[in-house]
Amino acid sequence: MNRSSLRLLGAVLENVGVPVGSYLLLTLLGWQPVWALVGASGVSVLILAGQYLRRHQLTALGVLVLVRFALGVAVALITGDARLELAKDFVITSAIGGFAVLSLLLRRPFIARIRRDLSGNPRQFDRRWTRDRGFRQVHRRLTLVWAAGLVAEGVVAVLLIYTLPLTAAVVATNILAPATLLALISATEWRARRYLGTHPDPPSPTAELQPDGPGVGC
Repeated sequence: MNRSSLRLLGAVLENVGVPVGSYLLLTLLGWQPVWALVGASGVSVLILAGQYLRRHQLTALGVLVLVRFALGVAVALITGDARLELAKDFVITSAIGGFAVLSLLLRRPFIARIRRDLSGNPRQFDRRWTRDRGFRQVHRRLTLVWAAGLVAEGVVAVLLIYTLPLTAAVVATNILAPATLLALISATEWRARRYLGTHPDPPSPTAELQPDGPGVGC
């Protein structure tokens, strides 16, 4: 098995196997479903803590994990409703989709900010963003794609939660969430790379003023 396959397997285990397995184990141990869901979220927090100790860095995704855990404890204490406990994550997902739409009013929308942070060369991304109108339009369209995808995920998940048996809903939603994220990431990278492949980086205005060699422009 190559390294990419191992990474993919690790991601599946972390995002699907760990939460579902933790929930099933805790219910077998006699926990009430709502607290089994909270406990499964707690396992994700422990994984996050281990990653933080290794890297000494808390990502935006890590912050989201902590927020979801805190909200999960609050929902469990206030309502004791296992289905609401499960649905609250997808209410957050839909809210993020709504924020993505609102971010189109900002100078740099949702997906542009994320791709800049993950680009490995933020300064080059900034230069491209400043000079290339088409590059900006691609990221605005991709932000709309993400907004639609996240809101659709939230709606489908809530329907599954309130129509399926609880355990089946836990399994289904834990598959739906990473599958949606993977599809959106794949579509984003394909579209962005396609644009970059057919539209070379335009030269900066200052570069056009530089002489080509000794004696040029004298």
